[in-house]
Amino acid sequence: MYALFVEVDADESHTEQARKAIPETVVPQVRAAGAKDGYWLAPQNGRGLSVVVFDDEAAARGVAAQFKVGEPVGAVEGVTVRTVEVREVLAHL
Repeated sequence: MYALFVEVDADESHTEQARKAIPETVVPQVRAAGAKDGYWLAPQNGRGLSVVVFDDEAAARGVAAQFKVGEPVGAVEGVTVRTVEVREVLAHL
């Protein structure tokens, strides 16, 4: 398994917008791209995080390629990509 880790600069005033947009827009998109599980954490101190798990590295890297550091994330206003990483999952619960 592989995880896509995305860290964003997030304007906390848009958290309510994210509560709607992520489940309605983002989750179906990453599920269609092969995601098996995912977590989007509310921003704190201007920093948001997500971890999305895929069965294979190619699927994770395919989704990762859609993000560009320093560019906005389209689903929620006031969110800009800070880091994008794909890592092997060593264990899970």
